Amino acid sequence: MRIEVVLGSTRPGRLGDRVCRFVMGKASLVEGAEFTVLDLADHPMPFFDEPLPPLANDDRRPSAPVRAWLEAMAAADAYVFVTPEYNHAPPAALKNALDFLATEASGKPAWIVSYSTTAHGGALAGQSLRLSLGKAGMFPLPRSLALAHADRLLGPTGELAEHSDWARRVAEFVPASLRDLVGYSRALSPS
Repeated sequence: MRIEVVLGSTRPGRLGDRVCRFVMGKASLVEGAEFTVLDLADHPMPFFDEPLPPLANDDRRPSAPVRAWLEAMAAADAYVFVTPEYNHAPPAALKNALDFLATEASGKPAWIVSYSTTAHGGALAGQSLRLSLGKAGMFPLPRSLALAHADRLLGPTGELAEHSDWARRVAEFVPASLRDLVGYSRALSPS
């Protein structure tokens, strides 16, 4: 089973690198799946400008970066979306990438990890992203993670920098949620 961890921020110096490293570290505790990072910074896509919506366009000819994104999404069995919150929403780069999807991710589960430097943990971005994922045909898991004060919680290499009760609960919640994602993927698999 292949699970793509989609890193939704493309900003230089982004906090998302730490969050993604943390998630990938916890993914190593989960059996039965291969987790890989799908970094939107490696897929610089133009703003969506196709003349027809992807589902209505049988003659699509996407650019190479868009095609690579679509192929990676189609090859995955499930997804983890790691998103910051910009003005109470996911970043434009992530929403734009989702706008290119037709059926590549339909019927597949997704788990949302939002983060911020505040006590809210990007919860509004996570809720907004949940709507976009559902519209793209994905099944967002019922529970997501809003990672509050991620800048203090995680060190530069994604290790826990805090030894609080919150840090312990996050360290337990992430692999449990990734196991749930694997279970949902198996349940939703057409085979």
